Amino acid sequence: MSPETAETSYSSQTDEQLAEKCRKQDDQAFQELMNRYVRQILNFARQYAKASEDAEDITQDTFFKVWKNIKYYTKGRMFKPWLYAIARNTALDQIKKKKALPFSDLDDKENDLSFADTVEDHEPLPPQIFETNFLTGKLSDALEVIHPDHRAILILHYKEEMTFDEIASIVNKPMNTVKSWHRRALIKLREELAHHIE
Repeated sequence: MSPETAETSYSSQTDEQLAEKCRKQDDQAFQELMNRYVRQILNFARQYAKASEDAEDITQDTFFKVWKNIKYYTKGRMFKPWLYAIARNTALDQIKKKKALPFSDLDDKENDLSFADTVEDHEPLPPQIFETNFLTGKLSDALEVIHPDHRAILILHYKEEMTFDEIASIVNKPMNTVKSWHRRALIKLREELAHHIE
């Protein structure tokens, strides 16, 4: 098989097929996965890290951990949520080391929700906002004031098109908590963007 044919065969495989090859120490399969996700993970890391170099460090550490821990990846499991869970945990570890942000408000508080968390959202954020203005201008400024985990949920749901079930597995929280964070983020974002959204 020529190198070009081999490269094509790897690029046509699913994430899960490549992850299974990685479990057998296949460097080319890992390279293909990294090529697919390095930019997405870098953008995701930026939701937690204020400095670009920190986001780059998180991304590098994430893929190092993926390679190191791929043996724990369970066959049949979706690879993408598993990867993002590692990225999130890596970002939180870095934040804790720097002690830049308090994370006490991330404790499970399902039984002590604020009024805003219990209000059903009848006015969802237009996906077009993320499609046309993602991380640019006013949207970028508005996202900055939202808690990193809440901001990450918006990114995962609207930009990466993940389900709340997938996001729950990434942040390791119950579905109710994810939906609560999503509502809270939307309310806060809508307040910030109120005069920019028609």
